[in-house]
Amino acid sequence: MTDTDTHSSQDPQIPTAIMANRNRRISIVWLIPFIALLIGVWLAYTTISQMGPTITIMFKSAKDLEAGKTRIKYKDVELGKVTSIQLSDDLSHVIVKAEMSKQAEKLLSDHTKFWVVRARVAATGISGLGTLFSGAYISMDPGPPGKPLKDFNGSEDPPAVTTDAPGMMFSLQASRRGSLEKGSPVFYRQIDVGQVTDYHLSEDGTSVNLQVFINDPYHKFVYRNTRFWNASGVEVALNTEGIKVHTDSVVSLLIGGISFGIPQGEVPGKSAENRSKFLLYESLDKAKEKAGLIKEKWLLYFDESVRGLSPGAPVELQGIRIGQVLDVHLEFDREKYEFRIPVLIELEPERVVFEQYVGSEREEIMEKLVEKGYRAQLDTGNLLTSQQMIVVSLIPDAPPAGIVWGGPYPVFPTIPKAIQGIKEKVARIIDKIDRMPIRQIGDDLRDTIHGVKKLVNSPEMERALHNLDASLEESRMLLSELRTNVAPQLSATIDEAKTALEGAGTMLKSDSPLQIRMNGALDEVSKASRSLHHLLEYLERHPESLISGKGDTE
Repeated sequence: MTDTDTHSSQDPQIPTAIMANRNRRISIVWLIPFIALLIGVWLAYTTISQMGPTITIMFKSAKDLEAGKTRIKYKDVELGKVTSIQLSDDLSHVIVKAEMSKQAEKLLSDHTKFWVVRARVAATGISGLGTLFSGAYISMDPGPPGKPLKDFNGSEDPPAVTTDAPGMMFSLQASRRGSLEKGSPVFYRQIDVGQVTDYHLSEDGTSVNLQVFINDPYHKFVYRNTRFWNASGVEVALNTEGIKVHTDSVVSLLIGGISFGIPQGEVPGKSAENRSKFLLYESLDKAKEKAGLIKEKWLLYFDESVRGLSPGAPVELQGIRIGQVLDVHLEFDREKYEFRIPVLIELEPERVVFEQYVGSEREEIMEKLVEKGYRAQLDTGNLLTSQQMIVVSLIPDAPPAGIVWGGPYPVFPTIPKAIQGIKEKVARIIDKIDRMPIRQIGDDLRDTIHGVKKLVNSPEMERALHNLDASLEESRMLLSELRTNVAPQLSATIDEAKTALEGAGTMLKSDSPLQIRMNGALDEVSKASRSLHHLLEYLERHPESLISGKGDTE
């Protein structure tokens, strides 16, 4: 027996433990933490299921962005919040992490764009003034559906047009950008109907590609034969009606602009499709020009100066543009050791109305034109700027020439311009003047002047001058005598002669007595003359009558 058993038997007042039944049910108190656990799991599942993806956006700087405060919105609906901002490893940009909502998950793809919305002042206008009070936020444009993505590159500038904007996008190709900027307006009949959304160089670097967006419903006025032109600045035209100044709007003067329309006289074609490509002409005048589909390249050679001739200069025939200059450069002829200037031009035969243009007849037509006297020559296109152009005209006295075929381009004959011929003639005259013995002529002239001077100063010349003075004095006295004495007598004689002539006139009148007597005397003389005539005829027949007398005659 142990001490415990001895103590229990000795003290019956001490209670003894009774073991409970282990098969008894669990107490209801334990249900409370179990239910709390289920609620926690449900809340965690709900929270996790409603959470969207975590994305990263790279920006050049974190200006106006704050972790835990800056929101991400689409159409002013909050879809996420910035959670952290940190620098990249190379310190070239910042990495912004943001938690997006479940709703935004289907909007995130490789076409999604992000940008910071803040107050901006630009030439195209003022935007984002509301952020001055609410703070900047990140806006997004989902774009078309694409591959899911969680890492994005944010843009510093907002897109000109979002993908959900109603309208159409078109691509324009230009030789240079000019004053066009992103956001520059697009006009149709001087109404603002769109804007420039983007521009970049072509892959080969020879042109600039611009993207323009035309708002709905104006995009339906873009046809396949529509032409776009640069409407920046002011166009000044001088014609027979005077000076004309044209501009689409004041905005286009400041930030540039583009206009479009169909050429005058043409019927609108089919509607253009979205993202169709067009050419962007430099001006309205260029857009009005008829564009030919047939292009022919010709080569011209000039020996004279081509200062002021540049690519793009017009080629004209009878004052009508038929092409343009493509290239001008200098070439050295090793055989002749001379320099010549080849000019490559492009002609558009469709600008000339043919009954039927056949390409195979080109050589025959051009040969006949050259044979007739057509030549290419330089001409001044603008007196103010001294710009030159190529003129094809008929030169009646042009020297014989022909077209050189067989090379990369056919060579059309040229002739120096008229002013160049004048220069050559002037040069020949100057050369003849240079050959004249100017010094000898000067010496002879000097000797002649010296001899004249010596003669003038000689005593003989003084005596001659004295005698001349005396002769002049005598002539003056003679004239005075004629005026005072001879003139009155001469006047009286003239009066008497006048009276005598008047009397003679009276006597010679047909009804005057003298005239009657003279007529009678003339009749008698006439009768005597006839009698004498008969006598001479009789004597001619009978000369013996002079001796024997008249006698009897039969």
